[in-house]
Amino acid sequence: MPELPEVETIRRALEPLVLDESFIAIRLVDPAISRGDRERLQTGPIGRRITGVLRRGKHLVFALEGGKGLAVHLRMTGSLLLREPDAGSRVRAVLVLSNGVHLYFNDVRRLGTLEFLDDVEALFGRLGPEPLSDEFTVDLLHAQLSRHRIPVKAALLDQQIVAGVGNMYADEALFLARIHPMTPARNLDISPVTSLWKALRQVLTDAIASKGASVSTYALPNGEHGTAHFGFNVAHKKGEPCPSCGTTLQRMMVRKRGSYYCPACQPPSGDNTGG
Repeated sequence: MPELPEVETIRRALEPLVLDESFIAIRLVDPAISRGDRERLQTGPIGRRITGVLRRGKHLVFALEGGKGLAVHLRMTGSLLLREPDAGSRVRAVLVLSNGVHLYFNDVRRLGTLEFLDDVEALFGRLGPEPLSDEFTVDLLHAQLSRHRIPVKAALLDQQIVAGVGNMYADEALFLARIHPMTPARNLDISPVTSLWKALRQVLTDAIASKGASVSTYALPNGEHGTAHFGFNVAHKKGEPCPSCGTTLQRMMVRKRGSYYCPACQPPSGDNTGG
């Protein structure tokens, strides 16, 4: 958290507020938030016109004139808020814009980062395909997964294989596709990959329409919460009945990540070692 739907929701909320404005100050309350050169982070974006707000995977990027950018990675607990949060929060940076807007980077676990980019395209090139793009075809997903023996759940979380998918939406997509989380990625033939492709696009699109899932600290810039989690089938629902068959939902660890699934709808198939 936040994952693709949450970051996309934030992007859509912020772009009308910041387009054609510029940063006049970047105040680092917690200097550790800087990825790369700290002085460049505080001076590089200043005075440059914001030409757009982009999203690539889970990264939010303020595109700046000259091909530069300010990249925001919210990671697990980060949020960008339009007003200072209540006591007990942890504001790590404040971004001040030419129109008077202040963006408070709140991040309780201190895992998020800010980075000044000399070349936005270089960041984009480090990430895998976007699951909602026209280029993301069934054949492309099949090719990406076929290169890896790791469990398909772990493959979906690898940002170089597919950009933007996180823990919750991987669980939801695997449930809809009826694929066990431990199935080795390379063992999936074109039929289950087609189901997974459709499921990924469905759960991400539906979550964006619901403004993301507020299961933890995620909030929109105005403080509003998303409602996507109310439609979850399995994520965070250990011990509840499966909405399809009534079997008790379970949780297992896949490469140190908690994974929720239905043991009846998603039975193991073949070699599930995922080694």
